[in-house]
Amino acid sequence: MLVDLAKHGRELYKHNSLSREEILRYSEENFRKTLKYAYKNSDFYKKLYLSKGIMYKDLDDILIKDIPIITKQQIRENFYDISVKKIDKKEIDKILASEKLLLRIKDRYIVHTSGTTGIPTNFIYDKRALRMLSANFIRLTMRGGNVKLGLSDIPLKNLYIAPVGGGYACTALALFGMEEYKCKSRVINAQKPLNQWIDLIRNYNPNYLSGYPSCLNLVAELKEQGKINITPKKIITGGEPLTRECIEIYKKVFGADIIDYYGCTESIFIGARSNNEKRMYLYDDLNYVEIDDENHLIITPLYNKAFPLIRYRLSDVVYGFNKEGDGDLPYTYIRKIMGRNEEIMWFVNERGKRDFLHPLFLDDLNVRGISKYQFVQKSLNYFELRCIYESIGNRQLKKEELEYQLHAFLKEKNLENVKYNIRFVEHLQVSQNTGKSKLVIKEI
Repeated sequence: MLVDLAKHGRELYKHNSLSREEILRYSEENFRKTLKYAYKNSDFYKKLYLSKGIMYKDLDDILIKDIPIITKQQIRENFYDISVKKIDKKEIDKILASEKLLLRIKDRYIVHTSGTTGIPTNFIYDKRALRMLSANFIRLTMRGGNVKLGLSDIPLKNLYIAPVGGGYACTALALFGMEEYKCKSRVINAQKPLNQWIDLIRNYNPNYLSGYPSCLNLVAELKEQGKINITPKKIITGGEPLTRECIEIYKKVFGADIIDYYGCTESIFIGARSNNEKRMYLYDDLNYVEIDDENHLIITPLYNKAFPLIRYRLSDVVYGFNKEGDGDLPYTYIRKIMGRNEEIMWFVNERGKRDFLHPLFLDDLNVRGISKYQFVQKSLNYFELRCIYESIGNRQLKKEELEYQLHAFLKEKNLENVKYNIRFVEHLQVSQNTGKSKLVIKEI
């Protein structure tokens, strides 16, 4: 299996040497293959395109801009019709209700969005797609960098630290790699108290360190304080903006190559930048990429046949989208991703020690009837939870259920001294730049 992983990684790496014209041709050819496959195998797309007067015979010549854009709401409303294989709703409900981290039904893997911009939405990946994404990590780590991986680094060891939950896309990919390729990886749930991180890391020295910047910053602090001693060769981080300050800290503390990884639940890999590159490349061989008039990114993943997404509009807004091919790599690139800035809430526990709640840890809150919520930190031991309640029912019972879940979260982090207030509202505060509601607002 590891031989196949390395082989496919090298094949992807060769794409880095293609011309811009070859990459664009490859991307469009695979876009049309994916489009035809979806038309033939997905009830949703056939009905959608027929309703717009688009016949199968038109798919070779139709302008891509004339193909309808789809949204997350359409995915949510047509989940079972989009899937190319019939899947039983009872099976989905059962696996989502389980406590498993890797949600699998036969050869299909279920992941879901976090719900920060609305109701969580499910997506499906097949084994071929996850193998392709794993091979892409080989491609990313082969490109440049000052620190090389060698035979002594096999089997690969990855330390992944992030809010971990069943159905989280990156958690699924990390666990799939451990299962499929027998990688000696270790996954640490960011919701665990910091002293447990130390115990889990102390006797483990990975060659990869991965996770959200907010989590890796804490790992860097632990190493600077002499509480752990790890020397990763590659750091892969994503999910939050990677600042120049973070890059300098990682270089100083770890001396590793840094890969800023961009992906989402809908397409677990979209792009990456290495070390101090000012451009983030969007790899056109894995996604056909576009933007709309408001600079929202539109993607068509080219590697996941199980659940086709054709011209799917993300909520992400990108800056500096460039398809001219004038970069060091033959791919589309952007300057910046706007509106993806989750923040940690720091509190002081009853012993006077600082500890945190990560927003995606809190995002596990799940109470039927509450579609959106927002945390407003007021002090080092108090926050307010604002909720939009859309169902008819006993609001007091919903409040009690929220209190029960919040208490469990705070207890697990030894933050039972932190107080909070639950407030039902009609609207959440949104960013004027992106139109998205932030999960965490700080009013300290």
